Amino acid sequence: MVSVIGGMGGVGKTALAVQAAHLAIDASPDGQIYLNLGGGTRPLTVEEALAALLQLLGVPADGSTDVETAAARYRSALAGRQMLIVLDDAASVEQVTPLMPGVAGVVVLVTSRRRLTELAGARHLELDVMDETEAIQLLGRLVGTERIDRDRDAAREVVRRCGLLPLAISIAGPQVDRMAGGLRELADRLVEGPERLRILTGPSGGVDRSISLSLTALAAGTSTDRAAAEVFAMLSVFEGDRFPLRAAAAVLGRRLDETENLLERLVDSHLLETPAPHQYRMHDLVRVVAAAQAERRFDALAREHLRRRETACYLAMLWRFDELMGRPDKYGSRGEQAWSAGAEDVSDTAVAAEWLDAELPNLVRLVRRSAQGDSVEQVFAVRMALGMPNLAGRLMRFGETHQALELVVDLPVELDLRLDVGRKYQMGFSYSTLGLYRDAVPWRERALPLARRLGDPWALAAVLIDLGYNLGRSGRAADGLPYAEEALVVTEQPQAAKLRVGALVGLGALAGWLGDVDRQRIAFEEAIARMPERSSPGADAVHRNLIGHALTESGQHHAAVEVLTENLGKVRELGTEVIESDTLEVLGLAWLALGDHARARKVLADGVKIAVRYPTDHREGRLRHYLGRALAGLGLVDEARRQWELALIQYQLVADVRVDEVRRLLAEP
Repeated sequence: MVSVIGGMGGVGKTALAVQAAHLAIDASPDGQIYLNLGGGTRPLTVEEALAALLQLLGVPADGSTDVETAAARYRSALAGRQMLIVLDDAASVEQVTPLMPGVAGVVVLVTSRRRLTELAGARHLELDVMDETEAIQLLGRLVGTERIDRDRDAAREVVRRCGLLPLAISIAGPQVDRMAGGLRELADRLVEGPERLRILTGPSGGVDRSISLSLTALAAGTSTDRAAAEVFAMLSVFEGDRFPLRAAAAVLGRRLDETENLLERLVDSHLLETPAPHQYRMHDLVRVVAAAQAERRFDALAREHLRRRETACYLAMLWRFDELMGRPDKYGSRGEQAWSAGAEDVSDTAVAAEWLDAELPNLVRLVRRSAQGDSVEQVFAVRMALGMPNLAGRLMRFGETHQALELVVDLPVELDLRLDVGRKYQMGFSYSTLGLYRDAVPWRERALPLARRLGDPWALAAVLIDLGYNLGRSGRAADGLPYAEEALVVTEQPQAAKLRVGALVGLGALAGWLGDVDRQRIAFEEAIARMPERSSPGADAVHRNLIGHALTESGQHHAAVEVLTENLGKVRELGTEVIESDTLEVLGLAWLALGDHARARKVLADGVKIAVRYPTDHREGRLRHYLGRALAGLGLVDEARRQWELALIQYQLVADVRVDEVRRLLAEP
């Protein structure tokens, strides 16, 4: 039997092998042999390894340097014996293959920083880092369980900042004896920076040395291995949970296929992980080592250049998606230097959307980083944030876009007027999509004079429509009506004709809030009639939700149910869950208004199930709020209170004004 234990440096491969050997001592009555093959330092040659094994077996040297002769003597010495051989830190398959006994009764246990998948007949065990519970148990053995019990939160932070890596925990844990603040001080000193690496550097080099040995071994391999070792430090630029192949290729300045080969070599050496196809991640402590190497190899300007390559890759993908969607060039993104430069090879809208969907957390991270940079980077941040609303509309995920816009909307940077109008308009739009209409109004008001100066009918119509509607939703329908009426005039211009449906829906909603039901009906009928030629299916679904909501609010509950029920079927065909949750919410409100609490409960509960899957979109609070009303109407008071308690938590996260109503409901006996 041959077993191979693989994993990154410091994960505990040797410790596991030694423990396994100890447990198997009765199964190896003729002895156990341990040989360090030096894979992370200077790998033993096959000749040296065979010579060492023969010496450990008590076979005298015969002066021969022939590998085949030595291998034959090795197998002969093992014949008839029951033994365990531990070959620690193997460098390659080529190094260990001649060391396989090929005789019954001998078990071989190999550890390696490299993946030895080509080793014939071997069983493979890939070690990962510990889970949090295991890591805290290990820390407890090192520092005493009473310390863990006194401050479990600090213990949790210590093991997390050690990357759940056994070696790091084993080095850091004993140092708590020298710290007056105990585990809390240790946790605080393990934050990012030189102090962290200093603590994790034990007497023999610690984590830094363990990881560096893997890199040294890689650098001693093939030309591809050497190239992979060369780019290792450059990958420390990726600070997120994971990074995609395309971004790595951009940072390294190499082709996609070439980059993939290099990254896969790093994966084989356990210096990278690949959680999904074309996705990679670097263990936290590996990144610390890589970053330290990058600081030694590259000056600050060169490191900044690498970071800007990463940002440019994401910016290009956002605006390539915009091009593929056939959107109008609202911000000058297709000028002499197109913002999509570098992503011309992407020709499928679905492929671009899928890539960007997976990268939403990284997009927000990069906007944040760029917003904290110089004026050039801040313009990049604005461009990136303005590329996200179109994506959010396609994916029906608005939370990340809201975060990005908040980071750039007030940046004190000189911008093209189109960008300045855009960031303020989109900030208001983002608040609207989250149902925070009062918060949207100031941004619309700030965007309006800029849109008038710009002289673009599309931009002006969009601001007017949304300002009027947001004012109406905020209880100021009379203030909003003039803006809606002006929007209707502006959308008569060819440049803004596509916004005609939105203008009619906004006007109809405002008319209803003001009690003019006839004007509302006429506006909604025209809007529905124009939808096939002027709207996309997703926009149709959103507009029908708005119509249903407005009908309910003007007392036309049965008409609202009819519109929304039909829309629910269309939305489910589209497969856009976030729009579906909105439809369910508004339909639930219509059923509540009709006093049908059972139907309201059903649709609102379905909406909650969707909303919890999209926490950054902040729809859960409203749905639970209204679900509580349905449950209370059915006499299920305890269940209603539970929903309101959960709604209260959600509302408090975004300072939603509806929090006061929920507090009143909970205060009632």
